[in-house]
Amino acid sequence: MSRDFESAFSLLKDLIPFDAAQLLHLERGKHPQEVFRTGYSSNTAWALAHMFPEEYPVGFTHKASAEAPLPPTISTSTIRGEFTSSELFRNYLGAEGYAEGMTLELFAGAGPVGLAHFSSRTPYAFEGEPRNAALAVSGLLGHLVDMTPAGNYPEWPITVDKTLKDELEADEEFQEHLREFQQSPLSFIEHLWWLNDHLVYVGLTQPGSIEVRTLKASESAGLTRQEIQVLSVLCCGVSDAEIATRLHLSVRTVQSHVGSLRRKLLAESRLEAVVIALGAGIYVPHPKWAPLRRIARGRSANN
Repeated sequence: MSRDFESAFSLLKDLIPFDAAQLLHLERGKHPQEVFRTGYSSNTAWALAHMFPEEYPVGFTHKASAEAPLPPTISTSTIRGEFTSSELFRNYLGAEGYAEGMTLELFAGAGPVGLAHFSSRTPYAFEGEPRNAALAVSGLLGHLVDMTPAGNYPEWPITVDKTLKDELEADEEFQEHLREFQQSPLSFIEHLWWLNDHLVYVGLTQPGSIEVRTLKASESAGLTRQEIQVLSVLCCGVSDAEIATRLHLSVRTVQSHVGSLRRKLLAESRLEAVVIALGAGIYVPHPKWAPLRRIARGRSANN
């Protein structure tokens, strides 16, 4: 099902110029279910799923008033002051470089069933025709969300493996990373970590809750250990020379790894590789060579 959404959203880019998108299924009294996402880091995706519905509960577009309900879409350009001053924009969307956002409330039948979030790094990207296009497909997106079986939703939060969690808690470098996370403005983050010679998938939630499971082979995109290290440092927005220095590699070796990881991620540029890595959690925020504080604010230096 996720592949079907991925294909559909790639076609939507011709009509709606987004850099990131997320589909959520919302139901009163239940946790948000992420149906699909592309572009957003796991931290920003979590914030959109949990913070936005608190500010705008299900059915918010019908609650403005009986005579003048809100349109089923709102964008940053229409509520710029209110939205750009919010914690969601300041600490998450704005911090990742998004300048414009658009949210559709999705309906199936008479009631709201979910949300579609779109973000762009270009200001005012959704004015005019892009917004009309989003409204035109909102009904279809609503029915797709409503028809997606609950078992097809990604697990959120991730499953906890107690044995792996005990190993993590005994890892001094991970504890250093955890302290850095606790001092950050981030509420939630997903990423990879090495325990001995195997990779695990980690989820952290403030003030320090740890969730961990074994990584599935398909989730690392076929990247080698050294390619993941190079990609992680690349997420800090540094040059090839700086990556080489941090990992004690030659610049030529780094350039070879960057080319290889881009091919495996199907990324057309270094920046796209970083966006994919952050969105899928395919990076290791190591306190020595890829500290979280640098990844959270990092930008890719070159395309």
